[in-house]
This record gives sequence, C-alpha cells and structure tokens, in this order.
Amino acid sequence: MPSTSKQASKTRGPSKKPGRPKTRAAPAEDQVRSLAYQIFQARGATPGHELEDWLQAERELRGEAQ
Repeated sequence: MPSTSKQASKTRGPSKKPGRPKTRAAPAEDQVRSLAYQIFQARGATPGHELEDWLQAERELRGEAQ
C-alpha cells in the first residue's frame, strides 16, 4: 500500500502563514552616533533632543520611513 504522507507532501505547498515583516539588522552604534550628531547639528545644535536624534538616526540607517 502506498504511503499517504509522501502524496500529501507533494500536494502541499510552502506555508503561507503570515509572519513578522522582515527587519534589517541593527546598525552599528558608531554609525548611529555619527548620524545622530549630524541630525543634531542640522537642527541647529539645540540640546534636549538627544533621544529623538538617536531614534531618527536608527530609523534612517535601517531604511525605515518616518
């Protein structure tokens, strides 16, 4: 008697489960630091927005839209 598991695997395609969107690897810290500093300077070197500058730099380096 033929095995049904082999027949089932032939008719079954790749899994179509929805997954997480693919994300790029985190950029290197020195790249983020450098870009965050450039953002800081472009904003007029106004202190108090360090976290926003850092997060914006990470987004830009990952190629994510804002």
